Order: sequence, then structure tokens, then C-alpha cells
Amino acid sequence: MSSFGDEASAVAPLQVMSCTNCGADVEITSPATVTVACDSCGTLLLRDGVEFESLGEVALAAPLVSHFQIGTEGRYDGRAFTVRGQLQLDHGAGLWNEWAAETEKGWIWIAEAQGEILVFEEQELSPDVLPSRDRLPKVHDKTGDMIPGKGQSRESKRWSAGDVVTVAGGVWTVTEMGRGNVLGCRGEFPIRIQVGVRTTYVDLALGSARVATLDFTRPGPPEFLSGHRVSLGSLSLDPSTLPDQRPDRVKSVRVTCNQCGGNIEVQDADRALTLGCAHCGSVLTRERQTDAYRAIEGEREMRNKPDIPIGSVATLRGEEVTVLGYLRRGVFDDGRLWPWHEYLLRTKDGAYRWLVESDGHWTMASATSPASVKSTGGKMHFGGNSYRHFSGGKAVVDTVLGEFYWQVKAGDSVRTSDYVNTKTSTLVSLEDGPLSMAVSEAGHIPRRELEEAFPAARLPKPDGVGIVEPNPVQVDVLWRTCGLLLAMFFASFVAMRVTLANKVVFTGEFGPTASTSDTEKVEFTESFTLEEKGNLRITLKVPSVQQGYVALLGGLVNEDTGEVTTFTTAAQYYSGSSGGERWSEGKRSGRTLLGKVPAGRYRMRLATRPYDKGTGQTFTVTAKSQVPYGLWTFLGFLALLVFPVIQSIRAGVFETKRWSKSDHAG
Repeated sequence: MSSFGDEASAVAPLQVMSCTNCGADVEITSPATVTVACDSCGTLLLRDGVEFESLGEVALAAPLVSHFQIGTEGRYDGRAFTVRGQLQLDHGAGLWNEWAAETEKGWIWIAEAQGEILVFEEQELSPDVLPSRDRLPKVHDKTGDMIPGKGQSRESKRWSAGDVVTVAGGVWTVTEMGRGNVLGCRGEFPIRIQVGVRTTYVDLALGSARVATLDFTRPGPPEFLSGHRVSLGSLSLDPSTLPDQRPDRVKSVRVTCNQCGGNIEVQDADRALTLGCAHCGSVLTRERQTDAYRAIEGEREMRNKPDIPIGSVATLRGEEVTVLGYLRRGVFDDGRLWPWHEYLLRTKDGAYRWLVESDGHWTMASATSPASVKSTGGKMHFGGNSYRHFSGGKAVVDTVLGEFYWQVKAGDSVRTSDYVNTKTSTLVSLEDGPLSMAVSEAGHIPRRELEEAFPAARLPKPDGVGIVEPNPVQVDVLWRTCGLLLAMFFASFVAMRVTLANKVVFTGEFGPTASTSDTEKVEFTESFTLEEKGNLRITLKVPSVQQGYVALLGGLVNEDTGEVTTFTTAAQYYSGSSGGERWSEGKRSGRTLLGKVPAGRYRMRLATRPYDKGTGQTFTVTAKSQVPYGLWTFLGFLALLVFPVIQSIRAGVFETKRWSKSDHAG
């Protein structure tokens, strides 16, 4: 772990003054410094011109591993900054650092908490636009902690996590409220640091990156600090000003279990508040990182052991991760526990990820801003996608092994809600309470990928369909492809009809037909040409027939080869009245289709045989080449639809299996 005692200031001091308590030299490097801590005795000094006023003694900051130290230089929002001071705070979830950094346009605050980096700046706002402290939850008379009252935001207008606050033109979401302590400090600060006073804060978020804090510590209107969640790389830190010990250089340490005497290899010693002994099942915890661990649960039978060994190192999704801890959690329903397994991972840069297994299916999750999700009815909207509620309930911790950056033990519970988007194979999970809420985004990880990353792991076989397991049939893509093919098929069909199809190669009027029904009359057409091989549709029309029948017995004669193709068709039409109602049947036309007729010169032999009043009728014969065949066209369309329909049925069966495990199963 890092010690900052040997740090050198990035610039020469502007002023050197004497500590009013021990007389040691205290350097001032910025003209804007208001408070400075003596490195020798820990006295907090208020600068007043050329004199110091003692504000009392405060502990020096504990040597936590950090990306920063006093003197670290970088850039934020286009401005160069230099770290001048370090505050160490505890809000009940362990210690974290806040760094006071000076820029050419004022000071910024850089917070390191749970693997995230947040940068804040104080905004001067009119008191009448700031919310009242009456909105804060009540405080316990003895402990001084906020009281998480159910429904208090609706009944008494007091805030609960998830409520919205309008400040500085933005609609912010309340993500956490609480009280904390300044435990230690070093260096210089642009404000008066209060010793021995508990802080009161409300953390806010807007969208995926913007963050803010309402600080109600001092009497009167709150201070409003707004900023952004940033990546380490975006700060462009000067490597020559970084501390020697950083999260990517952390070494594991050993802690002895005070129940069984076994050694516990701690990978994240600076942040781990809870240790689950893998030898005896005991749970050890500490209030903060400077304390010693103590057992809060004795030896217990370890019925559930992790499939992935704690301490394993692997590369997942392009990040090097170390497995820190293992939890088994579950929701009680129908008298039984429906469990899943969670592995806490730490990246090389000190950020945290979660690997979650349920029924042999795996997801990998990372934290996101609670303000980046919007709930409407049974749906959640995040990142431009809509998520459907899958399951929820009170998740209870059953097993604790390894290490965790918060205090946790068997029996702890939290309200959870999971929302899924099966198209993107992603999951949004909410864990919320009256004073805080957390949101994570998870994506499916194939079992094969984990087997390659963790060769020593014994992974369970998948059972059924995973909560966000990708559907093997991408129905949307399939139907879009099918639609494109159908459009192309239809376009080619239309183009053929316009350019080639239904070309009239012959038409002529003949007759009249024979005057008696037992007589056949023969006529020949003029020659006509078929320019391309294809079908030929011959149509007979007898427009004046009323109560009769005209049969056409024809022959298509190829004048080049002498080959004859015979064909028949007929037109028949009858009408009358019955019971005062008119009726009719039949058609005054008929047609036949000849397939695969070679190109060439042709004429037709037309023999007509009439019946009844079909005698003595004139008729028309028309020949069209390249006639689209409706049945084949229909079958073509049908053939294109068969595969996507079958695949859609498969996709539907897959989704039915998925949702059979949800709270909405029928």
C-alpha cells in the first residue's frame, strides 16, 4: 500500500508558515488555499493572511492505494490541474479519497469510490432555487443516521432514492442519501474543513455521465457541486506525478482467519471490508480499511462452493480481471429459494465487474448511472432500447466467500428487479432501497468463452434457456431478408410482365361457327412469330353466345419444322330465371396454356364445334406469349415464406422456454 510521506510538491511553495501546534514548517503552494493540514502533527490550520488559526487535530489520511497523490497533474475539461489536498471520508461503506485540485479557473474535486472516478465543481446558485433541507429523511436521535422510512417521500414530501430533483435547470435523480465523517486529510484546500462534524449529503445523477451532490452539512441552503463520471484515461495524468502504488500494481496480502487459523489471500486489501473464509465458512468484517477484521459469523458448513476459484486471473471482454469474491443469492418463492451465483471481479484499473451464473447461464455486469434508466409501466428504457420486466423480489444472501468492498453477511437482503432486452441480449438490474439505489447493465457470456478464460473452473451445464441468452434465430433479420427477397421477386415479376410478359403475338376474328351442332368448321390463321421460347396462352371469346356452347379444337403448327401441337378450350354460357330470380352460369370465354413453345413461325388450325345456340356465332382467338403463370408465382412466394415461418416457430419456442422462468410465466 502506498505511503504519501515522501511526496514532493509539484511547484515551489509560495509561502512557508509555522504550525501553531508543533512549530513545524507548513508550505502553502496556492494563493487560494484556505485550510492546510500540518504533516507533522495533524493539526488543521485556517489560513488568515500571514497567520494560522488552529481548527483542531485531525487524523492524517490512511495510505489507501490510489491513482492520485498530492502533486499529481492532469487535464480536465481542457484545463490543467494540480492536486493540492486529500480528504478521506467514510459514509458507512468504507473509506474513499477526495482530492482537491487547483486549475487556472478555480478548484475541482476528484472522488475515487468503488472503482469509479467522479469530478465535481461547486456552482454558486441563488438560495431560492435550491431545495430545502426539509426534504431530507429524518435522522435518528441516538445514532445520527438517516432513517429509511417506507413511503416517506409520498407521505411527508421527504426524499427517497429514485425521486427527482430540479436543480440548475436539470432534472436529477436521487441515487443515495446519507451522513458521513471526514476521517483524515492532508495538504491544502480552498474551503474551511470542519473537524468533528458529520456530513449530510444527497447524491444525484442525470443521464449516464453527469453527477452532482447537495451538501447539507453547513446550516442554511445546501452547497451544490456538479460534475461528471470520467474515465482515468480522459484525465491525461502526467506519469511522472503518479504514485508508486496504484490499483494496477496492488499486491495480495494474507489475513489469518481468527476462527480456523487459515490464511485468506486478500487481493483488494485497500477496499475489502468483508472476507468470507474459504476454509471454514466464517465471515470476517471491518468498519473501515484502517481497522482489523473481526468474525461476525463463526464456522458454518459450506454447502455451496464457487465453480470459478477465487483469486483466478483472466481476460474477459478485453479486460484483465481478478476474481475477488463469491456470493450465492436467491429469491424465496413458493416456499423455496431460487438461487443464482455472483462473482465479484476487479479490473486492472481498479474498477469492478460482476459475473453472474444462473442455471448454467452466465452474464457479465458493470455499474451504470441510475439516472440513465427510465421506467414506464412494466418496461425500462435504457440506452435507446426498451427492456421488459423479467423477474424481481427480495434477494437474500445465502453464502459469502472471498472479499467484498462493502459489509455483507448471510441473511442480508435487497429488493431487486431485472429487465431484459432479448434482441440485444442485455439485462438491466435494479437494486433499490429508501436511501440508495444501484443499476447495472449485463450482457450474455457464452460458457465456452469462460472455459477458455478460466481453465481450472468447473462450470455447470446449462439448463434450459438463459435470461438473456441470444436466440439462435434472429427473427427480425430473417424477416428483413425475406422481405427484401420477396420485394426483389415481385419487382422481377412486374418487370417481366411490363417488358416481356403477355405479349400479343396474334389476334383475329373468325366465324360464324357451323349452323348445326353436329358439324365442325375448320379455319386457319395467318402466320405469326414467336421471338423467344416460352409459353403461349390461347384465348377464345364468343361475346354473343346466350344459351350455348362453342368448343375450339385447335392445332399450333410450326411452319419451320411442321410439328403440330394440339389444344382445346371452350366457351359456354347459360342463363334463365327460377322462382322470380335470374341466374347464369359459365363464361363466354375459355383459354388454354401451352408450355415451352420454341421460337419460330407459327399458324393455327381452328376447328369449332357449336352446340344449341352456339351455332352461327362469331368468335375471337388471341395468342399471348411469355404469360406469367399465377400458380407458379404463388408457389414461388410461398417457397420464400416457408423457411422464415419455420424459423419463427423455432424462435417462438425458444422465447417460450426463456419466459417460463420469469415472474410472468403462465
